[in-house]
Amino acid sequence: MAPHRYQTVADELLEYAEVIATHFQNLGFKVYRERAQVGFPYTPTHLCKRGKITTMVIELGSEIKLKRMEDWVRFGKSSGTEMRVGLCLPSTVNVTPDALESLRERGIGLYAAYSNRLVERIAPADLGLNLALPELGDFSAGIRELLGPAYEQFGRAQWRDGFEGACQALEDEARRYLKRWSHTGRIKILRKKGAVTLSDREINRLTMGGLAAAFAAIQAQNHADSVIAHALTRINKDRIGVVHFRARTATERRLRVNVGQHMWVILAALKEML
Repeated sequence: MAPHRYQTVADELLEYAEVIATHFQNLGFKVYRERAQVGFPYTPTHLCKRGKITTMVIELGSEIKLKRMEDWVRFGKSSGTEMRVGLCLPSTVNVTPDALESLRERGIGLYAAYSNRLVERIAPADLGLNLALPELGDFSAGIRELLGPAYEQFGRAQWRDGFEGACQALEDEARRYLKRWSHTGRIKILRKKGAVTLSDREINRLTMGGLAAAFAAIQAQNHADSVIAHALTRINKDRIGVVHFRARTATERRLRVNVGQHMWVILAALKEML
């Protein structure tokens, strides 16, 4: 196959351009070489798209042109969609610790290109996601243990997986809470035939929606019960979406708007339980 021609890549970097293309094609992206679009601040070396959700811009160069990359970051933050920006440098280029930190702070990915492979040094952030999580260090050791893995996922730009993990932590803890207070007799669930105490087996079989309904039906509900019921009810639709319908555009759009507030709600419920 004849090599692709690039108009914006220096001759000494051409071999790396094809390494980039192959790398992202192997990750399931459609790769467009030097594809300009209306509104783009520049023509990127590669425009990579996966499905209807993920877009990545990859710039190839022999040095860090911070102004150019910052323009891409501003564009990505204005996109309202999942957009990531990465810079690829030959592996022989020395990147100082200060430069690495500067890229990381801005959410810019960094890749080292070898003659036959690409190595990710910094994962690119989802620039279109406007999210500010609570400081996990401000919470109890129990909450840190429960949500630490989810926060790690958020830190790696895998925020959907982080949200799913946080939902699972809330669901698991809600089951423990419901069992504990059912055993003492404090929690009884109002049914048509009167108030009943759920068995551990019944509680284990409840979906998140079922748990939300059970908490909402607690007889003599206290403040903590109410907060937990609200949290389970509020996040359930998006939890179902991220688990079962993640590839849908409508799910992505809704979750992108809601996920930040969902995390605050999850933390509020966990504080009541722990």
